Amino acid sequence: MTKQQHRALVKVAAILVVGAIAPMLDTTMTNVAIATIMKSLNSTVDIVQWVTTGYVLAMGVGVPFTGWAVDRFNGKMVNLVGLALFLIGSVISGTATTITALIIGRLIQGAGSGIMIPLLTTLIVRAAGGKNLGSLMAIIGLPMVLIPILGPTIGGYIIQQLNWHWIFYVNIPIAVISIGLIMWLMPDFKPPFPNKRFDWLSFLMLGGMFSGLIIGIVQYSTHDNLAAMGVLLPIFVGLDLMVAYVLYARRFPDRALVNLDMFKFPNFSGSMCILLMSGITVNGAMFILPLYLQNVRGLSVAWAGTYLISQGIGMFISRTQVGKLTDQIGARWVVIVAVVISVLSTLPFAYFDANTSKYLVLVVLFFRGIAQAGMTIPVMSDSYVSLPKELVSQATTATRMLQNVGGAFGSAILATVIQNQINGVVPTVTKLTNAYHMAFIWSVVFTGLAIVPAWFLTHHRSTTSVSEKTSKEAA
Repeated sequence: MTKQQHRALVKVAAILVVGAIAPMLDTTMTNVAIATIMKSLNSTVDIVQWVTTGYVLAMGVGVPFTGWAVDRFNGKMVNLVGLALFLIGSVISGTATTITALIIGRLIQGAGSGIMIPLLTTLIVRAAGGKNLGSLMAIIGLPMVLIPILGPTIGGYIIQQLNWHWIFYVNIPIAVISIGLIMWLMPDFKPPFPNKRFDWLSFLMLGGMFSGLIIGIVQYSTHDNLAAMGVLLPIFVGLDLMVAYVLYARRFPDRALVNLDMFKFPNFSGSMCILLMSGITVNGAMFILPLYLQNVRGLSVAWAGTYLISQGIGMFISRTQVGKLTDQIGARWVVIVAVVISVLSTLPFAYFDANTSKYLVLVVLFFRGIAQAGMTIPVMSDSYVSLPKELVSQATTATRMLQNVGGAFGSAILATVIQNQINGVVPTVTKLTNAYHMAFIWSVVFTGLAIVPAWFLTHHRSTTSVSEKTSKEAA
């Protein structure tokens, strides 16, 4: 790849990253604002949870559609549609005066995110031709690793200084700027399959599967009872639809929105397992860390977010080297070392209490940031290695769906662990500390298990894809 080609790729990646900032920032800031929103709109926990659950569902259902749309239409135009939807949803959410209006706005936002976030990876992989993915993932992974850290801090200060409506208003200028950059600076991405038909049966099965699993997981964290009908019914529906889709995709591989042939590649299957487990290994810990800092160490929302900047710094300074190492030696050993660092830097939180030195907490968070960069960038890039170009968009669909399901699963499991520890007792600082200690132990155990699928990732990989090898042999 020439320097000119590399610069062109970096420009495309940078433009896509700017567009992805708004939905990623919005998600973390909204989580911080839920309690304030519930009080402001006189809502209840059961109803207000749909502000986040509805967003995740709309985003998940939109992902399979995006995989087809980017094959069928100009990728640039598809991205603009996603940005426009997110902009409209942000305006509706920001101006909402009832919980119903806010949920509608969040559903529209989620649909836009379900288009934009998968395109971020798909278009970059296509533009790069499957080469230098580690370095490129380090670029597009920047908002993915930093915004979940900075979001709670920014959201906390916005709520303290203004009000929760501004959580959504801040998206508007970002979305407008992104639309302008894409319209004037981004090249066209011609569709590889302009005559590809949309398979509604695949869409309904995948969307139903995703919705059933997410709703069941969220209900589990609310009911704290796996045997409750509100938990079992949607989970069984989701699992049944998953089995039905597997049978359907095997019988009609050319129609299915997600081709299961991708799982014939060991590195892809290993990446998918780690992404599913990342719900606890990465996202789960991110869910409980702000709560731990507030409930155990007594920090405000804004200060809890400020502490987490230390983790963001660790991610930021290590992401470039992680990307380079992934390109040079493959993802296997990079991820395995990152898993070890993650275990060693998460385990101390199972012993920290309110009196632990803040400097020690900040140092440990810094190393957790390094580990998270090593567990996200290589896995995302490795899932595309050796895949034929025609499967790239479908691979993105699979990765995003598993990430979302894993994220919801991890948060629900750890929330339930904490709740079980404090049920029937007065939630004193000591009891809360013990509850969070147990949650961190669960996180450590699941993180350690990630070494198993990490072994199936690439090692000393070739940058030549299967499709390129086939064409060379044919020549």
